[in-house]
Amino acid sequence: MKFINDSSSISLLADGQLTHSYLQIPDTFEQLDFFFANHNIDRGDRLALECVNSVPSALVLLYFLEREYSFFLFPKTANISEEDRPEIPLFCRYGLRIDLAADAENEVLLHPDRWLKIWENDGWVGANPVSEVSNPTLYVRTSGSTGNPKLVAHSHAKLRDNVLNCVQRLHLKNGDRIAIPVPIFHMYGLGAAFLPGVMVGASIDLQKGANLLRYLQREREFNPNVAFMTPIFCETLLRGRRSPRPYRLTVAAGDRVREDTFKQYNDRFGCLVKLYGSTEMGAIAAGSPDDTLEVRDRTVGQPMPGVQMRLEKQSLEEGEGMEDTGELWCLHNCGFDSYVDLKGNSLPSETGDWFRTKDFGRIGKYGLEVIGRCDHSVNRNGLLVFFAEVEKAMESIAEIEKVIVVSKGESQRGKKLFAYCIPTKETKVEVTASEIRSHCFDLLPRHAIPDEIIIEKMLPLLPNGKVDRQKLTQRVG
Repeated sequence: MKFINDSSSISLLADGQLTHSYLQIPDTFEQLDFFFANHNIDRGDRLALECVNSVPSALVLLYFLEREYSFFLFPKTANISEEDRPEIPLFCRYGLRIDLAADAENEVLLHPDRWLKIWENDGWVGANPVSEVSNPTLYVRTSGSTGNPKLVAHSHAKLRDNVLNCVQRLHLKNGDRIAIPVPIFHMYGLGAAFLPGVMVGASIDLQKGANLLRYLQREREFNPNVAFMTPIFCETLLRGRRSPRPYRLTVAAGDRVREDTFKQYNDRFGCLVKLYGSTEMGAIAAGSPDDTLEVRDRTVGQPMPGVQMRLEKQSLEEGEGMEDTGELWCLHNCGFDSYVDLKGNSLPSETGDWFRTKDFGRIGKYGLEVIGRCDHSVNRNGLLVFFAEVEKAMESIAEIEKVIVVSKGESQRGKKLFAYCIPTKETKVEVTASEIRSHCFDLLPRHAIPDEIIIEKMLPLLPNGKVDRQKLTQRVG
């Protein structure tokens, strides 16, 4: 299954320590052939790769796709000893970890025995299905931002079609220089950013654990013209970089983009588009650089080729302006094959061919509008309250930079609401919870006003860059 554009003579993969040109990839793959043959590993073995944003990880990942292995991607958990190995699914016979010296140089990439460590899974359940040799599968785990993480199986063929959709919609091309500060073990970083970039032969800068200072340093050294970010990182860049810096394209996905963030970013850094998707479906919809600013701001773009969308209305009263809103369902011919259990057995679908996104939204002439998660909404006084709408209203308060709303327990109005607020850095006078709540009476209907305001300096994040709402919910009484 071809994912790599091997015709690019000048493009490279970089991570701040190592660089590897596309022209060198066939030689590296040949060495990996010898490496796995020496360990008696072949395409009949399902593997687990500890994947970080680094050139060695990227090369092994691409090797597995090109040689059509079935494999599972998981994030680096910690600096652990060889004896304290991370748990991997029982269907994976071997686990692999990148172990590279801090002073390693580019030449080491042609010697995988120096940096690729293998261990056998003590809990392996036995022989893998023969069908996976002819139908190789990528296994990834959902983020767990809205519940327990699930294991998701994608065929290489459908993954490739999904990648092609992103190439075409985002107008990615050979000669682009793409910054990826989002993790490539997650479907956004992998299927929308990294693999589309590789497929067109773009140069790619993989940033591990990117923060603002590291990103700005890599920006100066790599000089990207395309970037894939989370909305939170877009906000971080807006605060940390005051001077304009043009990008041909920035793609934001993973959470809601605030209206003021979108316009400020677009003015200062150039064309910003939103991408909407999931671990299961890959890229469902995305904006195009050809769209007007108003369309790119208001929507997450048109559905991708091969995607059908429908709405299911809710029985609760939704309030003014919500009449055309419902839960979004998706049918995608490039979506996942199934959920699987730890032994690799496919789990039965609860919804048939249509995938329940668990997001509220609208389907309009100019694209999809995503309002918020179904589980990020509650019934209060018989009316539906969307957390995203409360957050948007409260973020208009001058002293507030970011708001995350969660629900736990009951109040007289219904489900109890808690609002975590991050004050702006520019606030000279410390704002109080009572002052913020007073503002809410002018901004929100009574049934949507949070029961409690909690002021925090920062919010906990998941590895994929999303806010860890479950952790915030656990904090409240």
